[in-house]
Amino acid sequence: MLLPIRASSFILSLFILSSCGLLQPLGSKRLKNDTANVHSIAPENWAALPTISASAGTGWLSDFDSETLKDLVERAITANPNLKAAEARVTQAQAQTVQAGAAMLPSISTSFIASRTQTPSDQRFAGLNFINNRFRLPLNVSWEIDFWGRVADERGAAKSRRYAVEEDFHAARLSLAATTVRAAITLTEVQSLITLAEQNVQARRVQLSIMEKQMERGLDPDRAALDVSLSRADLARAESTIQQRRATADQTRRTLEVLLGGYPAGTERGLSRMPTLRRSIPAGLPSELLLRRPDLRAAERRLEAALRSESAAKKAFLPSIRLTGESGRTSQATDKLLVPEAAIWSIASNVTQSLFQGGRIMATSKETRAKYEEQLQTYTNSALTAFREVETALAGDGFLRDQAAALTTAATEAERAEKLAQGQYEKGLSEVLTLLDARQRAFDARSSLISVQAQRLRNRAELHLALGGEF
Repeated sequence: MLLPIRASSFILSLFILSSCGLLQPLGSKRLKNDTANVHSIAPENWAALPTISASAGTGWLSDFDSETLKDLVERAITANPNLKAAEARVTQAQAQTVQAGAAMLPSISTSFIASRTQTPSDQRFAGLNFINNRFRLPLNVSWEIDFWGRVADERGAAKSRRYAVEEDFHAARLSLAATTVRAAITLTEVQSLITLAEQNVQARRVQLSIMEKQMERGLDPDRAALDVSLSRADLARAESTIQQRRATADQTRRTLEVLLGGYPAGTERGLSRMPTLRRSIPAGLPSELLLRRPDLRAAERRLEAALRSESAAKKAFLPSIRLTGESGRTSQATDKLLVPEAAIWSIASNVTQSLFQGGRIMATSKETRAKYEEQLQTYTNSALTAFREVETALAGDGFLRDQAAALTTAATEAERAEKLAQGQYEKGLSEVLTLLDARQRAFDARSSLISVQAQRLRNRAELHLALGGEF
């Protein structure tokens, strides 16, 4: 038996009491009130839509009718190096929590000590020097009793920081998915605009060829020369637009490849078509943002960690209680270490109260309180930013929907006007400027419609990112 039964029972009782935590973290009510105040900023329902209940989920990618888009997101989540780095930070935080919790448990160590000493002989008995061998096999136990809960507060702070890092990982995963969706849609948008620009260039080349033949026939040469020059200028501008959009597509393609964790070779094909939305936004989304958005949950966890650290700093003013004990064997010969007569043990306790440290403890307490205030304001600002993002995305969906409807009408009418201008020009009833203007209007209307449709898809991804997941 390493320690007497009574001493062991006493230490076990103290361990149980300290593990239960006699004192709650100082300032717990303040934390509850502060977080409640931040929560109260949110309206009962998002102001952009009428009041009606809605459920929250996580399958927001199902809003887009594109399996290829889902596959791209899965590739990004699997291979993106930034997300892997965030996952590694989670492992680090878990290890740090274990390290902080180790201080709540006794520290136990053992060693084997061998010594050989010689006592000098007295001058009256020359040559009778004494040589002593000593062997020790002790088991040392040291433990600080967490009577006030200071160590528990430090461990609680580490756990809150770990939870915050885990939420950071979820936020990074969600952000990566939304960023991948936006990049893929942008690439599809630019590719559609390139196709439209190529069709525009082809139509202008046909028209220019007709005008050049008319000029060669010598019918009204001055007017024909003017028409040809204007047509050539518009053709060159249309060709320039293609190159500009090809450059944008190349840049977007390489950006998407990096998101997917691959080399930016510029070969990613992206989506074969522009996705469509399978459903509209349900009315009256409840403001459950504070409970769902991982970045806000992370901010609240960091606020909890700051309060725990502040509580631990304040408890440093209280005395600390430490128990130490030793049990083992000692003998002058190794073959006698295991006999009952070689047993040794000791137990001691000490209470330490800091009296003067040059203001270090007080300064630490003030520092941790200031850090709590910093985290509280950061949390509040994050919540306000989140509310703005949600409201903006909700309102933006309506604006973009109405804009797309207007542009659809504009594109239809512009194409009709282009055909009428083409017929009138061929009959000699209008100038070439009218035709070129009508053709440019039709091209611009179709381009704007593609861009607005793509922007609405990107806005939907941004809304899901702002909400922290599905509706």
